[in-house]
Amino acid sequence: QEWAASANEVVRKRGASLQLGPRQHAFGFSATLLTCILLLGGFGIANGVVAKSDHGHELDQGHHQQSHHRSPGWFNEDEEIAELAGTPSNHESLRGSRPVREEAYFVDNEELDAKSPGLGYRASPVVKDKVGGVYAAWGSKVMGVDNGDGWLKTSNGYLPYYVHGKAVVIKFATPEEEGSSLTSQVQSGGASHINYNEAAQNGMRSWEELERQQGHLGRWCTAHNHLKQCSVSFVCKAGFCSECTISRDCNEKHACEWDASAGHRICIPRSLTRSWTWRETVCTVLIVVTALLSAAAGMGGGGVYVPLLLLLLGFSTKEAIPLSQAMIVGGAVVNFIMFCGERHPEHNHRPKIDYDVVMMLNPGLAAGVTLGVMCNLVTPQWFIVVILIVTLVLALQKSLGKGIQQFKRESKQLAEKAAKGQSAVPAGSVKIRFADIPSFFVLAQENSRPLSLIGGCWLVFLACNFIRAPSCTTAYWFQRLSLVGICLFFTMSGQTTIRSRLSSKGTSEGMMGWTESTLWLYPLMATVAGFLGGFLGIGGGIIMGPLLLELGMDAPASQATTAMFVFLSSSLAAIQFMVLGKSMPEFALWFTAWVVVSTFAGQTVIDYILQRWQRSSLIVLSIAAIIAGSLCMMTAIGAKDIYVDIARGADMGFKPMNLCGH
Repeated sequence: QEWAASANEVVRKRGASLQLGPRQHAFGFSATLLTCILLLGGFGIANGVVAKSDHGHELDQGHHQQSHHRSPGWFNEDEEIAELAGTPSNHESLRGSRPVREEAYFVDNEELDAKSPGLGYRASPVVKDKVGGVYAAWGSKVMGVDNGDGWLKTSNGYLPYYVHGKAVVIKFATPEEEGSSLTSQVQSGGASHINYNEAAQNGMRSWEELERQQGHLGRWCTAHNHLKQCSVSFVCKAGFCSECTISRDCNEKHACEWDASAGHRICIPRSLTRSWTWRETVCTVLIVVTALLSAAAGMGGGGVYVPLLLLLLGFSTKEAIPLSQAMIVGGAVVNFIMFCGERHPEHNHRPKIDYDVVMMLNPGLAAGVTLGVMCNLVTPQWFIVVILIVTLVLALQKSLGKGIQQFKRESKQLAEKAAKGQSAVPAGSVKIRFADIPSFFVLAQENSRPLSLIGGCWLVFLACNFIRAPSCTTAYWFQRLSLVGICLFFTMSGQTTIRSRLSSKGTSEGMMGWTESTLWLYPLMATVAGFLGGFLGIGGGIIMGPLLLELGMDAPASQATTAMFVFLSSSLAAIQFMVLGKSMPEFALWFTAWVVVSTFAGQTVIDYILQRWQRSSLIVLSIAAIIAGSLCMMTAIGAKDIYVDIARGADMGFKPMNLCGH
């Protein structure tokens, strides 16, 4: 009703003040009437007719004048200025006829993405004539008058509409402007289509239906109020509520799909069953293959899972990472259950999972990941991609070279056995292996001290994940320093445990040797590995696998120990995402179920290969395969992000303020 009254008032006042000829009179009135009909769905017809009958005779029938030349009596400080002042983008049309009443404007930083706290005032309409220390905070509302030359005049000084070609001052939309934007979309054959023939047959829509289906489109919006202005169905683009184009335009857990009833693309909650296409099929198959290789390597596979979800399913990073963590923890649980009761293949008195290594390296790995994530926030994407390529290329070179060498050595040993008349391929059959619980309890009792330190470190980090201080506060920095101190404490406690064994146990082949120097060197290397994992966003497992092989650990023991690292880190992340409500249960259950089955199958197959062909090199080659897949896909994702940043003119330098959430 308010819109209808406003439209009627516009017709009356403009008709009375403009001096138009008969043709312009008829054309102008028809356009106004059509706008009312389209906007109000038929309810404004009567208002248009009344406006014509009451005020049409006031038009001057004998004088022709262009529509943008107004008579001196057109301005009214109370009403007409607010009605016809227009948006900041149209300020050029107001030269010589500037309004004298202040209007509301929004100080927007969405396009400019400046790191300053606000937009500085100027003493005059000159960029360099700044008012020292006075600014309009980003996201605030200011009152001012359009100066007609690209500047807004306020009580505190002048503000520019644009900085470096980016809109920074935007006029608040009035109901008439919102309706006009919506009407223009309908008239131009855009995404919004209102079928009034159907409405006449089926009954007129209620205002609630009109608001839900059409009312949000064309509204003015910013990054701060887009949910209120556009609802979850539409997205904010170029300052107006618009249809989505791709799923990443939408909020978390929503996908962009065509809505036949509304006649446009909207954001709807994601549903695996409703939106199943060939992409979901291909993604599932590739995830199964990745899980098989990850099981053989003892890795999590997150460096492949995340790019698959981004490229094939169109997930955002905020959606893909929690889902990836759910899949990783599913595979890690299977790995731990199958490895926990096994003993070292060469040293039967030791467990296959080297708990001493986990005890010594896990605190440093966790501290490194924490520092790496903080540095990731302030580093430009191009720099991250360069470091990613260098790191994974080196890891691929090391693991692939070691795997090929080991494969050749195993082939030579099998050939020697065949020459001596021994069976090169022992008889064997596939054995289904489950958890050896009695053996685990025995091994746990023998390694109670390392397991206690491992569990204590895990619980401390779990508590810190839920007790987060606001960024860049004193409590925040105290918490970060405390985490580093806690990691140092657990590392020193592990050193005490290892030193008590140095005199009684020597270094064995295929196991990591501990000396006074390596007690500090190896944890430091784990810290660097964790830093790279957090900084590059690929996790620590993909770095720890090649590192353990390089430090002299046997491939089967490296596989089990790396799986333990992955289990500890992924379980922390998965619990946090689940409590925060970031997971999507339908997708998580589907993909995690496939990862669990594939991990179990992968472990069974690799056990059969190790038993029948003694080819432990396949474990190392599986590590190389996972690294190669991560290298290709993560590089592709990073290169795409760099291209987008360059195209939109984003800041390509370091951004320290991002650490504090600015």
